[in-house]
Amino acid sequence: MERVDKNEAENPTQIAVLGTLAEFHRDPLPYDLTALVDLVAEINPDLLCLDISLEQWQQQDFSSLPAEYSEALLPLAEQTDIVVVPIGGAQTMPQATAVGWRGILISVVRKLLTWMQSSTPGPDAINQGWRHELGNVLYGLARTLSGSQVSHAYHAHIDQLSQAARRVAENNPGSRILVVTNIQYCHHIRPQLRERPQIQMKIYSEL
Repeated sequence: MERVDKNEAENPTQIAVLGTLAEFHRDPLPYDLTALVDLVAEINPDLLCLDISLEQWQQQDFSSLPAEYSEALLPLAEQTDIVVVPIGGAQTMPQATAVGWRGILISVVRKLLTWMQSSTPGPDAINQGWRHELGNVLYGLARTLSGSQVSHAYHAHIDQLSQAARRVAENNPGSRILVVTNIQYCHHIRPQLRERPQIQMKIYSEL
């Protein structure tokens, strides 16, 4: 059993995970990005963990990033004292694809995800209730249909994000940390973060 320092117990590192629709950044978002900016500004975390690579951060090359990052969260961090921490890996997640009937089903799944996106009134709606749960199920179905390569890449990405977020928490005891990533990762990152007794998982609205 890991020993928890008394100071850490009294002043635990708090961390929350906020999901986005980042995969669809090439399409217009159904809601004003100002809503996301206002939400994160109200939370005002000490550290903002984003799913970007260290190389992208060092080169300040944000051209390929989703609008939630490039047009909302990164500008917000520049204007405030929120510190951005890149936790993504060098490898990007491949898109779920397949041939034959599996490919047809993946196309249907993606249409459902696009519909869900287009009907989303704001960032809160994608992080709770039926949209959050349905998004997780649909992404999981698409990965299953696409085969083992995408599934392996997915789990490797989950491990990358979770381990990097844990290191951030361990290196910054007592901090309030917000992890912002695609909704398909939220359900899998949270359990891994809960494994650490010195990390206190919170709902993003309670961070």
